[in-house]
Amino acid sequence: MKRVVIVGGGYAGTMLARAIDGAAEVRLIEPRDRFVHNVAAIRAVVGPALLDRLIIPYDRLLRRGSVIQGLAVEIGEGRVRLADGTSIEGDIVVAATGSTYALPFKPWTAFGESFAESSRAAHEALRAAKTVAIVGGGAVGVELAGEIASAHQDKSVTLLAASPSLLPGYSARLSAALATQLAAQGVSLRLGVRVEGLADAGRPFSGAVTAAGDVIESDLTFPALGARPLAPPIPDATFAASGRIEVDPWLRPGGLRNVFAFGDAADTGDAMTIVAVTRQAPWLAKTLRAVMADRPVENLAPYAPWSGPPILIPLGPRAGASLLPFARGGVTVGPRVTAALKGRDLFIPRYRKEFGYGAAAR
Repeated sequence: MKRVVIVGGGYAGTMLARAIDGAAEVRLIEPRDRFVHNVAAIRAVVGPALLDRLIIPYDRLLRRGSVIQGLAVEIGEGRVRLADGTSIEGDIVVAATGSTYALPFKPWTAFGESFAESSRAAHEALRAAKTVAIVGGGAVGVELAGEIASAHQDKSVTLLAASPSLLPGYSARLSAALATQLAAQGVSLRLGVRVEGLADAGRPFSGAVTAAGDVIESDLTFPALGARPLAPPIPDATFAASGRIEVDPWLRPGGLRNVFAFGDAADTGDAMTIVAVTRQAPWLAKTLRAVMADRPVENLAPYAPWSGPPILIPLGPRAGASLLPFARGGVTVGPRVTAALKGRDLFIPRYRKEFGYGAAAR
């Protein structure tokens, strides 16, 4: 049985590991002690009771393979070297190192409890705040504005974005639908406004100053400026301007033959979203099965990114809008469909089940 070493236990790495568990001897390397279902981390800011359900152990993820807690410091053909000097050998190596985000939306340390503490701290700061500012008009900023507005109607919420519309890169209909619902929730939108001094903002703070010199009076400000890829430690690799590692049509970096990279860390042609991973992981699992059967990679179909990527944006449990991959350009749907697809449970039961745990906390 071929040995496959996967570096990274986020959405990409765990999805691939589960898909090929049993077809290969899988070893998943991840520095964190528990998986953080960060899709639900936004709502946890207003409802910290969710934390016990969105932070999940790795011990039941794989039936045949194993999860190794460790930090990879070098990835190459046939092996991965860890920070403690251990060398993990494999016939195929996959880099799925993911991305990072400002607290409390993604973990910064290896410990799940540390992430939970940062989320609880943000919740307490939110409870005490009367005025809240959110900087960033992407998915996280928009969702957070909707979550706070739906749970705390007594608070003044302002969403600022440098772009002239919400969710730049997606359809104008989706942007307009979200803007209309946020306004109905009482959120003040300030679009086309750039906020200064946020390059290294990694956690909530108070106040803000725009590029024009206007002072934003807020008791609490959340930076939501997008994810940053975590570069795989592959010597001599090249990186795109986005910071994602460059790959060939079969998602191999740096001319390597049996090393692959995907997810947020790789310049696949997709955006850095979980929706993208749900397309990439099945393709890569199928490709790896063929490679393990000694078929040349170059004879296989290359990866094709989403031509019209879908996205689901709940604004609390009952509101929101989504873009679904039907027809050319996608179809925009409203609160009812968005709530049914994502908003009600944020995929928590699904991921707990995939990790071998029930819907309730244990």
